[in-house]
Amino acid sequence: MERKLPHERLEVYGVYLETASLCGDVVANAAQPIIALDHLERAIESAGVNLIRANGQPAGSAARVYHLDISIASIHECVACLDVCLARRVVEESQYTSGIRNLWRIRGMLLGMKRASEAQVNEDCASYGNPRFPFANLDMYRVSLQAIAWIHEFLEETKPKTRLQRRLDTSSTGTVLNIAEGHGRETAADRNRFMKTAQEHAYQTLVLLDVMAARKDVTAYRVAEGKAIQTRVIRMLHAWCERNNTDEPNA
Repeated sequence: MERKLPHERLEVYGVYLETASLCGDVVANAAQPIIALDHLERAIESAGVNLIRANGQPAGSAARVYHLDISIASIHECVACLDVCLARRVVEESQYTSGIRNLWRIRGMLLGMKRASEAQVNEDCASYGNPRFPFANLDMYRVSLQAIAWIHEFLEETKPKTRLQRRLDTSSTGTVLNIAEGHGRETAADRNRFMKTAQEHAYQTLVLLDVMAARKDVTAYRVAEGKAIQTRVIRMLHAWCERNNTDEPNA
């Protein structure tokens, strides 16, 4: 019998491989090549790489915790990618549900590894519960997903030039992903950095909508709702960073 590597003996790695395969199917079968699919591929790979790196470090070491934190944050990003894919209607709801369930299990196992102080990880102690990720309760996350749904309808209706369509896709998706990944980071400084990046993406979306109206590609009335949603997200992100005492200058 072929001898397994240490990480291959972990239950979490088996669930990870199953989930990576599912994410691959989502990418391969997507109705259109939205930017969230690229992020999904990178995030699921990052989760696996950092899981392996963490497992190779001594239990309780700073290096082990560091790589587990990155893996957890990447799992959060995968969830956000699937949320965007659902809002953009490029993933079947059954695939989405299975993916979220698996990602929730992986997160629980990674948290169990992080909490463990002994060298031999006891994965059975992890409590998985219902797949409700903490960032999903944030108002700014829910509103940023509303923005994704609005952008989807807007792009379907207006059919802008490919370059502009890609930029709107990138900026609106960037807001969602940075909120989710930032919420998985350990330090306040790291979280603030991701929230600031999310805010910059929201500003970019706002500008792109204004530019389209200025060029008469659409009416100012047509983009008013989308701008209002982006403004709400920006204000919530700004308030979040203020509450968390960021030292960076305010936008």
